[in-house]
Amino acid sequence: MIKAVFLMSLLSLLIVSPSRAGVFNIPEFVDYQSWAFGLEPEITFDTFEKGGGGFGSNAKFTYGLTPLSNLQIGVGAGAGSKGFRVGGTYSFDFIPDMEGQVGLGVAAQGYYIKLHDASARTEGLLYPYVHKSFPIRNGMILDPYVAVPFGMAFHAGTYRTVMQGVIGTAIRTNEHVRLHLESGFNIKDYDSTLSFGLSYRN
Repeated sequence: MIKAVFLMSLLSLLIVSPSRAGVFNIPEFVDYQSWAFGLEPEITFDTFEKGGGGFGSNAKFTYGLTPLSNLQIGVGAGAGSKGFRVGGTYSFDFIPDMEGQVGLGVAAQGYYIKLHDASARTEGLLYPYVHKSFPIRNGMILDPYVAVPFGMAFHAGTYRTVMQGVIGTAIRTNEHVRLHLESGFNIKDYDSTLSFGLSYRN
């Protein structure tokens, strides 16, 4: 039943849905040889290319590549300043979130993004992040995080350095399902966004 709901949601989101892929569930580390699947609707408020904001969605599959690293593949669509996008992320959680310490990690991400004017933008970013989980009630766990993605964006034969601030949280409702809420704000030549989502892990 859960798998059917996820597939129906994915189809509907991809049909109706500009944006780039955010941090989303990167700090929600997937165990070795396990996997997670997430859907991330996203609102873009402004963009560097001045194409205006809009609505988009991303689907992401994450696999536990090693005990300390994850590999994530993302694909999405949009209607507005950004359209189709595809890319991947490798994350290394070098200090795990354990009792008495915060979790620290870094992710390397590359994405190809089709823009509203039929041109394209290619991005290469590093995502240092910090996160810490807290029990709340009825077995639910809150996992807030902060990240500062930075790197290079290539567009129309030129490149620029970019930086964004991201704050977000995951809410673990049970062993398999997480709810996500994330806000990204422009620091240097990047987009401002608000996203929310749902992820399932085996």
